[in-house]
Amino acid sequence: MGGRTEVRRAPLGGAQQFEWWKLLTGTCNNITVAYRPDPPIPHHRAVAVLRGLLVRHEALRTAFRLTGAGVPVQVVHAPGEPVVRLCDEDSDAARAAFRRTLAEPPFTDADTELVRFGVVRSGDLAVELLMVVSHAVFDGHSERIVLADLAAACRATAGDHLPGSHQPADSALDEESGELLPSRAAAERFWREEVRRIPARLFVPLRPNVFQRYGASYRSAALPPALVLAARRHRTSPAVVYSALVHALLAIMSRAPATVVHNHFLGRTSRERDVVGCYHCILPTTVDVSDRPSLGALIERLRLRTFQVQSRYRLGQLALREILAAEERRRGIAFAVGTTVNFDHSPELTELQRRGDRELTDLLTRAGELELAMGRCETTPDRIGFDAYLMCTVESGAMWILASFNSMVLDPGQMRALLTGPELILRAYLDGPDLTLDQVAARLGSGIGCPVLVDLGPGEDLGPADGPDGSLDAGPPSAAQALRDAVAQLHRLDHVDPDRCYLATGGRLLLVPAVLARLAAAGWSGLVPDDFARPVPLTRLAVRLRRIR
Repeated sequence: MGGRTEVRRAPLGGAQQFEWWKLLTGTCNNITVAYRPDPPIPHHRAVAVLRGLLVRHEALRTAFRLTGAGVPVQVVHAPGEPVVRLCDEDSDAARAAFRRTLAEPPFTDADTELVRFGVVRSGDLAVELLMVVSHAVFDGHSERIVLADLAAACRATAGDHLPGSHQPADSALDEESGELLPSRAAAERFWREEVRRIPARLFVPLRPNVFQRYGASYRSAALPPALVLAARRHRTSPAVVYSALVHALLAIMSRAPATVVHNHFLGRTSRERDVVGCYHCILPTTVDVSDRPSLGALIERLRLRTFQVQSRYRLGQLALREILAAEERRRGIAFAVGTTVNFDHSPELTELQRRGDRELTDLLTRAGELELAMGRCETTPDRIGFDAYLMCTVESGAMWILASFNSMVLDPGQMRALLTGPELILRAYLDGPDLTLDQVAARLGSGIGCPVLVDLGPGEDLGPADGPDGSLDAGPPSAAQALRDAVAQLHRLDHVDPDRCYLATGGRLLLVPAVLARLAAAGWSGLVPDDFARPVPLTRLAVRLRRIR
């Protein structure tokens, strides 16, 4: 975009920290927003519409920088002229290739612009407006806001949208010293106690530190009305019911006394509801299942736990990781990320909730067979203890679930149960009396507990863990000294104990990029940000440092 005048700076927002960290590690997703005006609009109007997005939404002109003290901040720039890439090709293949050139290249933390614009034209008319933006400044809820903006702007006869009155930078400032500060302090107190409930991990992997991904997609027309009916019975949300079903399946498969699922939450106050930015947060929700509760009791239990967790969402995601790390050190064991549920409350689901019980029951009765596809994908090192990720949304009258599983942890029968099990369980639950967990397991059949995991194929053996745990040898003395010096200087510490991990020495995750920059300036590389979040002594981290040639 044209103007790069800095308007203001602010700390990173609490939720924003999670995606910013992924931006550092090269794992931050891009979000593509595509809008087709009907009828198509002249090219100059399309450019004006995109310019209006920049004017209205600060998040689209926000980037990240390190201060002189090494602290990351978000930097908001003045709106300028958008740089718009054009596609004048008529073939579907050429247009798909154009979209990929916009969407696929990753953004980095060094980029001064975290958004790209494109227009697909037919003659002088714009038939599609495209925006690709980094998840670090833009969440899924923001996509709906921008799509509504695009629709309104394309219908308007003239004029840009006015800037919003409340922006992500304002939210971050409120968390630091404004009206949201008490909420943040209360959240930190809550999570220091809550982490003691969380199980370190539910399953023992066949091969530690290996992520052999199985991808899956699942479509069901029966699941949405079933979720709404069950939620109505328990006076809760469909998201809570779905998560309770996942907890039930994990309890059956693991036989653990407590289960944990990392849930996505919207993470917005009412004032932030119409603001574009990165607000979503991911929080672990733990449920006690030691008494083997019935499904109805489990839903009620999770309803209360979700309220407790969701009311304490206003904290930095890296601060939460530091709290978890302190608990890891207390127990002497690393936590696994385990299973994550990203349940999107779409407009289609909201519309479904307005329907009566009879209509919902009729939809459930008429629903056809589900569609399920699963396939083995790539094998990579696993640094976080990944079990499963389930992303759910209701579109076109059906629930769509896109999933990733680690076949070093879950066998195909268990993967299938996590995908299709919720529908099968709810059909039985809604038709009869409450179900015990043993009855749920019986209805799912014998495949759910199969102990046969999918082993590595030829050429897939990754060897020793790709990380500082892979060797116990001491690193070069100069490397260890450079690491200690970088940590001490940035945190203003008189002494750094090399036998303690980074966080135990008083290190902050927000300062990790600055530590890496100091190491690079001293001629060392080889560490990645995630290494500093692990309970590994600095002496072992230094093993991975190598001289920059």
